[in-house]
Amino acid sequence: MKNKNLISLTVALAFVLLAMTGILLFVKQKAHFIEMTHTIFGLLFIGFAIFHILNNWDSIKAYSKDRKSGSIKKELVVASLITGIILVLSVTEVLEPVAEFGRIFASGAKRPQTVNFAEKKTLDSTKGHAVVLLLQKGKEVSMAGVTVEVADTTGKVLETLLAADKEMKGPPANLLLQTKIASAAPFDLILTFTHEGKSNKVSRRVQSMNAGVLGLEKEDGLIERAYLEIQ
Repeated sequence: MKNKNLISLTVALAFVLLAMTGILLFVKQKAHFIEMTHTIFGLLFIGFAIFHILNNWDSIKAYSKDRKSGSIKKELVVASLITGIILVLSVTEVLEPVAEFGRIFASGAKRPQTVNFAEKKTLDSTKGHAVVLLLQKGKEVSMAGVTVEVADTTGKVLETLLAADKEMKGPPANLLLQTKIASAAPFDLILTFTHEGKSNKVSRRVQSMNAGVLGLEKEDGLIERAYLEIQ
């Protein structure tokens, strides 16, 4: 088995796989296994290409310089200019429209985003209205624990519906709380987001405890969406 033949064939096969995965990346098919395959075969291609260049160094010198005069051939100058110009245009993002052209082949449909909720129940009390609180947290407090309290219109806390879990393992999820509220309306529902010693409070006024679903106003970065179902 000849090393030169082995290297040439490996470089050729690696190039084929690089081309295939490169086309998939160009059309924005960026699945992890595609990116990983492109990277691995890119490294393989570089490694074997070095050996290929070393094995064919005499031929490369013949392509680059005239053996008799020792002058640089036009082919080397033109190849260097083409490579240099494309490199500059790429680094300066002039060729970005070319690189992003593949987006037209990508599927326009967005993957549905998965939203996880931690279900909590605090229904020990026999008094009050049964309610369900659904809370999807905003980006700023996605890792925060949540305390849910009821306060009167002066801000005095009347009851705590849920205390933030101090022994929570892993990222805190969004909240689906089944509980009871004994306080009479109107009152304020206070949500406190706590993470790494920092707290953010949001207050939402509840005017009535009539059965139905009450939408709680969104708060940028804190509340993505929230509903209070009064049963």
